[in-house]
Amino acid sequence: MNMSIRLRSILVIILTNLLIIFFSVFAGIFFIGENIRSSQETELMVVSDIADHFISSEIENLRLRVSMISASLEETASSQWQEILVSQKLDHGVFTGIAILDRDEGIIASCGDLQFPMELASESFIAAAYGGEIRFSSTYALESGILSYIAAPLTDEQENSKLLIVSLSGMYFSDLVSTITIWDTGHIFMTDHEGNIIANIRENWVQNRINFMRMAEMDSSFIEVASVLRRVVNQETGTGYFSTDGVPRLCSFRPISSSNEGWSMGIIAPLPESPFRDIDRGLLIVGFVAIILSIIAAGIASIYIKKPFLEIASLKEEAERSSMYKSNFLANMSHEMRTPLNVIVGLTDLRMEDRDLSESVHGDLQKINSAGELLLGIVNDVLDISKIEAGKLELVPENYDTAEMFSDIITLNIARMEGRKIQFLADINEDFPKELYGDELRVKQIFNNLLSNAFKYSKEGLIKLIVAGSPVENNRFMLHATVSDTGIGIREEDIAKLFSEYNQVDTKANRKIEGTGLGLAITKKLVQGMKGKIEVESIYGIGTTFSIWIEQGHVSDKIIGRETAELLRSFHYTNKKLNSASRLVRSDLSHARVLVVDDFQTNLDVASGLLKKYKMKVDCIESGREALDLIRAGVPHYDAIFMDHMMPEMDGMEATSLIRELNTEYAKKIPIIALTANALVTNEQMFLENGFNAFVSKPIDLFRLDSVLKKWIPGKNP
Repeated sequence: MNMSIRLRSILVIILTNLLIIFFSVFAGIFFIGENIRSSQETELMVVSDIADHFISSEIENLRLRVSMISASLEETASSQWQEILVSQKLDHGVFTGIAILDRDEGIIASCGDLQFPMELASESFIAAAYGGEIRFSSTYALESGILSYIAAPLTDEQENSKLLIVSLSGMYFSDLVSTITIWDTGHIFMTDHEGNIIANIRENWVQNRINFMRMAEMDSSFIEVASVLRRVVNQETGTGYFSTDGVPRLCSFRPISSSNEGWSMGIIAPLPESPFRDIDRGLLIVGFVAIILSIIAAGIASIYIKKPFLEIASLKEEAERSSMYKSNFLANMSHEMRTPLNVIVGLTDLRMEDRDLSESVHGDLQKINSAGELLLGIVNDVLDISKIEAGKLELVPENYDTAEMFSDIITLNIARMEGRKIQFLADINEDFPKELYGDELRVKQIFNNLLSNAFKYSKEGLIKLIVAGSPVENNRFMLHATVSDTGIGIREEDIAKLFSEYNQVDTKANRKIEGTGLGLAITKKLVQGMKGKIEVESIYGIGTTFSIWIEQGHVSDKIIGRETAELLRSFHYTNKKLNSASRLVRSDLSHARVLVVDDFQTNLDVASGLLKKYKMKVDCIESGREALDLIRAGVPHYDAIFMDHMMPEMDGMEATSLIRELNTEYAKKIPIIALTANALVTNEQMFLENGFNAFVSKPIDLFRLDSVLKKWIPGKNP
């Protein structure tokens, strides 16, 4: 009897332990399985990010090659184009053919094996290229094989009447992505905006332009694949699961960063090949041995780790709140400062196009416009300070005319001399390159910050700007400049903290001098971003000299020459860019009617003045509710709406959302362009995700506005 009770007790204890162990192990397998799934998705997403950078870099490389060919053609007479094409074909062997397409005459020059059927001239990528963009086509199956094309605008006497067309092997991107493998047989694919496979290790997918969405309409076995591909075509970023041939597969996908054509890419990998496939068996072994100890250890450890985790969570919440407050402040400050700047820059742009203005009036308007542009640059710097602090400074390089840039700098800083006993000398070396490659706006900012500082701390005396430089290796040019003054100088102990943010040294002596304290800190960050350095020498009470070295791209051996250098020294150089707006060829949109919505009358005046240059009918109203009522009524019929964001009662975001919800074809399709001073970098995407079609920030840039109008309001003969 006692033995029986003992056996039963042992059995109960054994069964109880077995139940605990089995429950713990299988619960662990379930929960860890979810983590494995997450890890697999994360692994593929990381690989897809790397692949995206790889593909995007190649797209940018191809775009740069096409841009170089286009630039070489624009610099030569049309009679030499055929010779240039042959030369460029040799230099860029990646292209199978190169041609020049005339809107009216068709192919007027070509070399290589282009094979460009003229029916492709009606494709959307050609239309976008005529609009001023470099665009890629999908793949096309021709008799001799599969090809794709790149189209770029070619400017001549007739604005945007010709295109540069280059052809690529249709397997170009397939060869590129086939070099990357994932797990054992996982592979990368690329799709165009319709879902056609345009790159993959399987050549027949590309050659036959496989589209699983269309295949699913005829074969239900492709429904799962088509469901994932539909998300890919919709430019989503994420993961999806499906099975083919009885094998479960994981797909990670994302839009291609550098593509303007709606291309996406993805990675397909069979789940049985995952490195995590043997973890379940390992868990069973480890679970039986360690499950009880793990539970005990976890219980004890949780007592000690709970507190620091709570503290970290609290700090994270506080940081997120602080970031939100900062973003709101920057957005509001941007809006409030850009609103008056829109009036200053917009109205002076309009007035400077008047050819009947006297030279003195035009000069005054030029100074006002330049000062407005500078203030806009300062606003942008303050908005960008968080990026600078985070070390994410982005430079936007392009070719720029150095004489024109120094003319802008000199013109602006001459205004600082007014009413002061200061002599300003500018000495630009006559051997200085005529053209450089770099971020012109940031270079201007460096010089203007240093000169502003010199004028700010000098009541009288001499301020001198000396600019020179010399070529360095790899087609680079090291610009060297000094800005010296005879101002109050800097104490030796203050030089070390001169470049710190939000700081003015010797505040007791300088308490009447205005400034945020950001100027020199930002200047140093910009100089370092251009692979340069900045040095300062100063004697307190005598003066200060700042020296900078910044690296720029060396475009050509052309120099500004003695005559231009003398004109700059005497402050008489004419800035050709001031006439660029007057040379802007505006489309005839007299058939169109647009609605402008803004709660400030001066902003309406500016927008109306700029839009009427296109001969269109412009109606102006002051609230989002009025816009909603007009679109609901449907009369008059508008071709586009330019909508401000921050307005009382009903803001532009809400008005746009309610217009789209009217559910009429008119309300759904009418282009709505955000015309707003709320111009933080992240806001453009916000507008596009909330029913807007395009984004133009205030102050209004004439060329950005022209580009938007050409895209969204077709001409009489689109």
